[in-house]
Amino acid sequence: MTEQTKSKLHSLLFEEGRELVNIKFFPGSNRGLTSAKLSDAAADMLRSAMVGGLKNEPPRTGMKKCKLEAFN
Repeated sequence: MTEQTKSKLHSLLFEEGRELVNIKFFPGSNRGLTSAKLSDAAADMLRSAMVGGLKNEPPRTGMKKCKLEAFN
């Protein structure tokens, strides 16, 4: 992977005081995937998410909260 490819992704993750908390990239099973292609795809996805407005909405199960003792 070239320095330019690395810096493009790195700047999206950390510029403007951003802090990386938790992010994962799953490359799948494509044997032709290079680190540069994965980095470019990740940068494009992050840029698209930032332009669309970031939302802090983790998935929810809809289950009611209960204490651990309820499962014993």
